Amino acid sequence: MNIYLDIDGVLLHKDGTPANGAADFLKFVTDNFDCYWLTTHCNGDARTAVNYLKGILPNETIALIGKIKPTNMTALKTDQIDFSRKFIWLDDYVMQAERAILKEKGCLASLCEINLSVDPDSLNRLTKKITSLLV
Repeated sequence: MNIYLDIDGVLLHKDGTPANGAADFLKFVTDNFDCYWLTTHCNGDARTAVNYLKGILPNETIALIGKIKPTNMTALKTDQIDFSRKFIWLDDYVMQAERAILKEKGCLASLCEINLSVDPDSLNRLTKKITSLLV
């Protein structure tokens, strides 16, 4: 299974602080899944996302996120999703056109919208939910 990760609003709050459980979540997904950056902070080079998170996340987490593969941002994030494999896409904002593509492909349930303002423990709950998929 692939995991597609946004940064702002998913791993980081709007004020730039890490989301609750971000380090544990990143360890869990990088240990168990093929992970990809799906963020404006990565345009074909994963180092830009890693550099963005340096000084925000713990050093041991920075070492882990080096495993996350880059994507090349285009107008639609869905252009970078491999629809031939099961996936989970974590994002705080999804455009209507992206939502329509997910629906057309029968993958709308693979989208996990995160709103840290409403649920600051989203990543902790998501780790438990994804763990149940591994059993």
